Amino acid sequence: MNNGKFNELIRPSLVLLLICLVVTAALAATYQVTAPIIEAINIKNANIARGVVLPQAEGAFSQMEADLPENVTEIYRADNGSGVVLTALDKGFGGKLTVMVGVDAEGAITGVKVTKHTETPGLGTKAMTPDYLSQYIGQADVTRTNEAGATQIDAVTGATVTSNAVYRAVETALAQYEATGGAE
Repeated sequence: MNNGKFNELIRPSLVLLLICLVVTAALAATYQVTAPIIEAINIKNANIARGVVLPQAEGAFSQMEADLPENVTEIYRADNGSGVVLTALDKGFGGKLTVMVGVDAEGAITGVKVTKHTETPGLGTKAMTPDYLSQYIGQADVTRTNEAGATQIDAVTGATVTSNAVYRAVETALAQYEATGGAE
């Protein structure tokens, strides 16, 4: 009778425990092997995005050490002195947006790219199209105004929350650019 309870209760539990340990070890080993590969891919993709928003840098960047505000995650200076690339966060409709902004040595925006988001496809993503983001290029000040001849950044109808998040992220990046002394 004792042998029956062992086979009925304890043996399946031990087998299940052994299976869990083997699977956990396999997952841990897989993570150890793939983590550096994933990190290298992420760095490569970030450098490609930096090159898109600041093409004058010719793909060569060095990370700047600076006290960053809460919504700015990183600043990279172009090795040739042509400008900086800042990455800023802001809250969109679906969650945090990560926006990369290239700023040349004169303080004008050279490019804007949304690198990470959880916005609604077809709606919020309208504020991430190259056509929409191109209105930032060449701007040194994105202050919203209706005055003639002043900078005017338009929102996307149906994606106002996302448009505003992109706008605020760009505004934050420009403020940080000024706070760090520009591209010096």
